[in-house]
Amino acid sequence: MKHNSIHILVVDDHLLFAEGLIALLKQYHDDYIFTHIHRGDLLIKSIGNLSPQLILLDIKMPGLDGIKALELIKKENSNIKIIMISTFSDVETINKCLAKSADAFLLKNVGIAELRNTIEKVLYQNARKKHVDFFNKDEPFEWISTLYKITKREWEIIQYIKIGETNQQISNRLNLSIYTTETHRKNIMQKLKLKTPGELIRFIIENNL
Repeated sequence: MKHNSIHILVVDDHLLFAEGLIALLKQYHDDYIFTHIHRGDLLIKSIGNLSPQLILLDIKMPGLDGIKALELIKKENSNIKIIMISTFSDVETINKCLAKSADAFLLKNVGIAELRNTIEKVLYQNARKKHVDFFNKDEPFEWISTLYKITKREWEIIQYIKIGETNQQISNRLNLSIYTTETHRKNIMQKLKLKTPGELIRFIIENNL
């Protein structure tokens, strides 16, 4: 291994995806050393000998799923950084990874630029994420639609709520009936699991929507 190189484990049972990911990253980082592991249970058995700085970890794998592997690794060595990479985008899965101390979460359909940026943040900026911060905060509609299934129309309404407009004002701006606007607002509250208008405003502010 090169001096000062970063050892990254790519843990995924899909060989084509893993090899493609490694090939892409090698184009940009000649100081990264990669090892591919195709099962969660093999990861646990070999991690002591491999001593990685970072693990790119799939969730659904044979032998041992990624969330359980995450839990076991972090319990023994919290210094190893782990980025979960998955096709699962539901809030429950994201929160499970957060609870087990994952350092970041990416969907498998992200671009190479976002992947590289996330790796660098996790490795060099001690980027412990919270909740929707697993996603790129520069693209707020992207992560809020992914995590909470917020539609474009609901996103528009959130923007007007942010500046303090009433349901009637929003209806006038968007040429909607007051009933339709109120229904959209109720749906937003349900999707975000919020109960009061104050909680919604706090959510908007805290997440820079």
